[in-house]
Amino acid sequence: MYIMRSLRTKATSASEEDIEIIYNLIFKDALYSLECIRVGGNEEEQNDYCLAENITDDETEAEVFLKHLSKGIAFPVHIKDLVDDYFN
Repeated sequence: MYIMRSLRTKATSASEEDIEIIYNLIFKDALYSLECIRVGGNEEEQNDYCLAENITDDETEAEVFLKHLSKGIAFPVHIKDLVDDYFN
């Protein structure tokens, strides 16, 4: 597993301010995966951690998707739905 790119962004929710989200684009076995982590969260909770594996084999497509996520400030709980919408 190799982290190709990592982006961080800050978000605000109705109950919290300055929530930091990390997006990691991972390359493994000729496919790209996306990991999304809420800093300070519990990796066992879907609101705080998500790994969407084998989303594409196209590096450019994976990087464009990663940039869209970070600009839109997507939370881990939404990643798999966003992957399905974008790649299918």
